[in-house]
Amino acid sequence: RNVYKKYKETYALKNINLDIMSSEFVFLTGSSGAGKSTLLRILSGFYAADCGEVILNGLNLDTNRLSVLQQIGYVQEISALYPEMKVYEFLCFVADIRQLPVETKISQIKTVIAALELTDVLNQKSETLSKGYKKRVELAAMLISEPAVLLLDEPTEGLDPNQKHALRQIIKQYAKTHMVIISTHTLEDVEALASRVLLLHKGNLEADSELKTFKK
Repeated sequence: RNVYKKYKETYALKNINLDIMSSEFVFLTGSSGAGKSTLLRILSGFYAADCGEVILNGLNLDTNRLSVLQQIGYVQEISALYPEMKVYEFLCFVADIRQLPVETKISQIKTVIAALELTDVLNQKSETLSKGYKKRVELAAMLISEPAVLLLDEPTEGLDPNQKHALRQIIKQYAKTHMVIISTHTLEDVEALASRVLLLHKGNLEADSELKTFKK
């Protein structure tokens, strides 16, 4: 509601108002500098808005921060992995942060390893992984706790065609039962997955429509 964000004298976001339903698959698109990443960071609690509020299932992010963030998974464009940590070690670390019970933790880690095809790299340090595998590990880490809201910033950036296809299928499956919001300037991603498209331009929400309407 009425979200503004300003960097020095420039507004990155201006009076953003949105209602997103629980099972919607939403794409934020627009040119570089449009405000896409800034909006995702505000929705994730990584940035604070200068004005306005974020509400998830009736809870205000500012006044119920922990309860809201427990329902959100956020994968940044820039890798957030610890370089020296092995893949399996990192997944366990994230599960512990999310305070998953032991049985749930083991089960969920097995599930995401299989879904993201990580078996071959479990004992590798993150710094040795290709960009494609890093994306998979980060997504796996967020999916461990099955967050109600999954936020992804340029998830297919720098991946080869096969990696893009595999990642899109995983995200598409998750979006059937969860809210997924993706920031991308790649129209290929939008056309492959979108149910609703939000177009940002210089911090303004210029369009909010279904894909078929957006393409016209």
